[in-house]
Amino acid sequence: MNKLTKFRILSFSAFIIIFLIISTLMNLFFEDLGGAYKAMISGGLTALLAPRTEKLKTQSGIQRQLVWVFLKKPISI
Repeated sequence: MNKLTKFRILSFSAFIIIFLIISTLMNLFFEDLGGAYKAMISGGLTALLAPRTEKLKTQSGIQRQLVWVFLKKPISI
Protein backbone atom coordinates (compact mmCIF):
# COMPACT_ATOMS: atom_id res chain seq x y z
CA MET A 1 0.00 0.00 0.00
CA ASN A 2 1.37 3.38 -0.89
CA LYS A 3 1.11 6.51 1.24
CA LEU A 4 -1.83 8.02 -0.66
CA THR A 5 -3.95 4.92 -0.07
CA LYS A 6 -3.15 4.92 3.64
CA PHE A 7 -3.96 8.61 3.79
CA ARG A 8 -7.38 8.13 2.16
CA ILE A 9 -8.26 5.13 4.35
CA LEU A 10 -7.36 7.05 7.51
CA SER A 11 -9.37 10.09 6.46
CA PHE A 12 -12.42 8.06 5.43
CA SER A 13 -12.38 5.88 8.56
CA ALA A 14 -12.17 8.97 10.80
CA PHE A 15 -15.15 10.48 8.96
CA ILE A 16 -17.23 7.30 9.36
CA ILE A 17 -16.37 6.90 13.05
CA ILE A 18 -17.28 10.51 13.85
CA PHE A 19 -20.53 10.19 11.88
CA LEU A 20 -21.53 7.01 13.73
CA ILE A 21 -20.79 8.54 17.13
CA ILE A 22 -22.81 11.68 16.39
CA SER A 23 -25.64 9.66 14.86
CA THR A 24 -25.82 7.37 17.91
CA LEU A 25 -25.87 10.34 20.27
CA MET A 26 -28.63 11.96 18.21
CA ASN A 27 -30.68 8.75 18.43
CA LEU A 28 -30.24 8.61 22.21
CA PHE A 29 -31.04 12.24 23.00
CA PHE A 30 -33.50 13.25 20.27
CA GLU A 31 -35.89 10.32 19.86
CA ASP A 32 -38.79 12.43 18.53
CA LEU A 33 -36.77 14.01 15.73
CA GLY A 34 -37.28 12.46 12.26
CA GLY A 35 -34.66 10.17 10.76
CA ALA A 36 -33.86 12.47 7.85
CA TYR A 37 -33.27 15.42 10.16
CA LYS A 38 -30.99 13.34 12.37
CA ALA A 39 -28.96 12.28 9.34
CA MET A 40 -28.66 15.85 8.04
CA ILE A 41 -27.58 17.22 11.43
CA SER A 42 -25.13 14.33 11.92
CA GLY A 43 -23.66 14.86 8.45
CA GLY A 44 -23.26 18.59 8.98
CA LEU A 45 -21.56 18.19 12.35
CA THR A 46 -19.33 15.46 10.93
CA ALA A 47 -18.27 17.74 8.07
CA LEU A 48 -17.23 20.36 10.64
CA LEU A 49 -15.42 17.95 12.98
CA ALA A 50 -13.79 15.52 10.53
CA PRO A 51 -10.12 15.93 9.62
CA ARG A 52 -9.35 17.94 6.52
CA THR A 53 -6.73 17.04 3.98
CA GLU A 54 -4.09 19.44 2.71
CA LYS A 55 -1.31 19.18 0.17
CA LEU A 56 1.88 21.09 0.83
CA LYS A 57 4.62 21.68 -1.69
CA THR A 58 8.02 21.35 -0.07
CA GLN A 59 11.51 21.16 -1.47
CA SER A 60 11.42 17.39 -1.18
CA GLY A 61 8.09 17.08 -3.02
CA ILE A 62 4.40 17.11 -2.23
CA GLN A 63 3.50 16.25 1.34
CA ARG A 64 -0.02 15.42 2.52
CA GLN A 65 -1.36 16.38 5.93
CA LEU A 66 -4.47 15.78 8.00
CA VAL A 67 -5.54 18.96 9.78
CA TRP A 68 -7.97 18.43 12.63
CA VAL A 69 -9.94 20.84 14.81
CA PHE A 70 -8.82 19.03 17.98
CA LEU A 71 -5.09 18.87 17.27
CA LYS A 72 -2.71 21.81 17.08
CA LYS A 73 -0.15 20.01 14.93
CA PRO A 74 -1.15 18.43 11.62
CA ILE A 75 -0.63 14.73 11.03
CA SER A 76 1.84 14.18 8.19
CA ILE A 77 1.82 11.03 6.14
